[in-house]
Amino acid sequence: MNGQLCEAVIKRDKWVEHLKKKAEHTANVTYNNERATIILNTTYKTAMEGNLIPDRESLVTRIGNMIKSPNSNL
Repeated sequence: MNGQLCEAVIKRDKWVEHLKKKAEHTANVTYNNERATIILNTTYKTAMEGNLIPDRESLVTRIGNMIKSPNSNL
């Protein structure tokens, strides 16, 4: 009530910042261009699943979606 943020808001903001750093690391380090190319070239698996990933941008988007909504089939 005195204009200061409560402890829960501070903790949430720290958690959100942590998740943003993890997502950035995943996109830039874990799934770098070399790894993305390897995944994209795994043609048998993608062809069998009928779940084609046309380019790196789509791949990164899918990875982000999996991180944000791990139990969704999007």
